[in-house]
Amino acid sequence: MENQATLAQAAAKLRAKHVKNTPQRQVILSYLMTSKEHPSIKMIHEHVAANGFKVSLATVYNTLEILQEKELIIQVAADSDGHMRYDYYQKPHYHVICVRCNKIIDVFHDGFQAVEQDAARATGFKVYNSQCEVYGLCPDCQAELAK
Repeated sequence: MENQATLAQAAAKLRAKHVKNTPQRQVILSYLMTSKEHPSIKMIHEHVAANGFKVSLATVYNTLEILQEKELIIQVAADSDGHMRYDYYQKPHYHVICVRCNKIIDVFHDGFQAVEQDAARATGFKVYNSQCEVYGLCPDCQAELAK
């Protein structure tokens, strides 16, 4: 079951963005706020079901669309099976993605925001957000291939 404090934070974030506050949306946002897995729609659906809610994949998909429109979450990248992955995006960061096992790691670096500021200065754009994905082979996969 979800942590009550995290559910309350999710509810507050939904209200602040003027999103209809349903228990399912709270559970989905709460999961994304705390997950380090960068889950797929299927993983999110399974998590919601494990928390006692019967919802369709379409409902999960529609909720993710709303949360993206309200800039609470982002799509990260599709894994090697073509499943889109999602991430809560409170603090700007970029992702390092393993091309073999699909592991996604968040990297928080002050220089990431400097790139956005440089882009704004160079182009005159008002930058709302940005995404950066770095692809490589994680240490576990490197060790496995070295055997």
